[in-house]
Amino acid sequence: LKGNKSLETLYLRYPEDEECEVTGAGWSTFSKLLCDTSSINNTYLSNHTLEWVGDTFYGMTIPPDIRRHIAWNKDQRIDAAVRKILTSHRHFDMKPFFRWKLKFLPVMVAWFERAQGNESEKSLESRKLSSMYDFVRGMPMLVGQEKTRRRSRKRRLDGETK
Repeated sequence: LKGNKSLETLYLRYPEDEECEVTGAGWSTFSKLLCDTSSINNTYLSNHTLEWVGDTFYGMTIPPDIRRHIAWNKDQRIDAAVRKILTSHRHFDMKPFFRWKLKFLPVMVAWFERAQGNESEKSLESRKLSSMYDFVRGMPMLVGQEKTRRRSRKRRLDGETK
């Protein structure tokens, strides 16, 4: 399922004469495929297409976290990746984005705009401002350099003296 972009239904069927159950370790691994919380990038790359898992005859018990992730995948009104990221990561580490410098700020703002409806407006706005603050705070020299560059590019009008 890792990297899957098309499978929407997964039937788990046992032979009728055998009693089989998915183990706790099996469900844990399956949960990680649906929502890998080890990093924001891994959460984003998790499976967001699977909409149904189970059997049709035996009434398999699906753990709550897996049912929740599948429900998010199925809900067309939300972006499952965004919902999983917001739910799994309370604080966003901005360091990986420093390599894009200030070019990343508009991307970050657009991502938070896309996230609207996945979390309360007040909470989302707070996280957006906190992330922007952390990002700018982590690059003080770059922000200072941008300001300095603008000053040095000012043109003098004809006849203007220092």
